[in-house]
Amino acid sequence: MSIATRTGDQGTTGMMYNRRLSKCHPRVEAFGCVDELNAALGLARATCPEAALQTKLAAVQQQLVVIMGELATAVDDLPRYVTDGFNLTTPS
Repeated sequence: MSIATRTGDQGTTGMMYNRRLSKCHPRVEAFGCVDELNAALGLARATCPEAALQTKLAAVQQQLVVIMGELATAVDDLPRYVTDGFNLTTPS
């Protein structure tokens, strides 16, 4: 099974709205780290025997998805992102 994307590796990765960003950009590192944290919390939630803790972990995961979406969107595209129905992070 091939996992080739047919676009070649030009040293960039895709973001929301067909934007490209260097793979070594700090934003890419940030959403990769948040994604790994979300995966670890998913494993913790799946193996946790306490329903109350599972619920709290799910809420944190939902917040991380919001953060990842915002990180994967260029600043110039944030108004479109919101118009499309996505949430942004808030101070709270």
